[in-house]
Amino acid sequence: MSVMVAGVAFLESFCTRWLQAWNSHDTEQVLAVTHPEIQWDDRTFWPEVIHGHEALRAYTEEIWRAMPDVRFDEIERFYAPSAQRAVVLFRQFGSAPAKLGSGGRFDSHGCDIFLGFRDGLLSSYLSSYDIVEMLRQMEALPARGSRLGGAYLMALAGARAAS
Repeated sequence: MSVMVAGVAFLESFCTRWLQAWNSHDTEQVLAVTHPEIQWDDRTFWPEVIHGHEALRAYTEEIWRAMPDVRFDEIERFYAPSAQRAVVLFRQFGSAPAKLGSGGRFDSHGCDIFLGFRDGLLSSYLSSYDIVEMLRQMEALPARGSRLGGAYLMALAGARAAS
C-alpha cells in the first residue's frame, strides 16, 4: 500500500537528504532515500531505465568508480507539492575518470527530477544533464568550434564512422 506524503515540508526534507546522500558517496545512503521498486531513468549515463535497488546499486557503484570525487551543489529547488514532484537544479563537478587519462575536470549543471514517491521514498526519478559538455571539458571530445545544434554531435559521429 502506498502512503501519500504531502506538502512542501516533505519535499524540502527529501531534497536535503537526497543531496547529503549523493555527496556522502555511500551507496547505502542513496538506497535509503529510494523505494525498493525505484524506477530510475538516467539514460545519459546508463543504457536502460533502472528498476529496483539491486540495479540502482550497480549504477551508483559505477558512478563512484568512474568519478570518485564528484560533488553536487544545489542551485535551486522547484516544487509541485500537490503532485508530489520536485526538481533540484544542481552543479556537478569533479575529476575526469582515470581511464580517460586526461587529468581533466568537469563542471556542469543538471537537474534531478523527482516524479513520484511511495511510502515516503523516491519511486520515480529522471535525470537531465549534458554529458557531451562534461566529456568536452574532460578533454575526451574535441572542441565544439562554431558548429550549431546537432552539427557538433553529427561531426563526432561522422569522425567515428570514418575511422
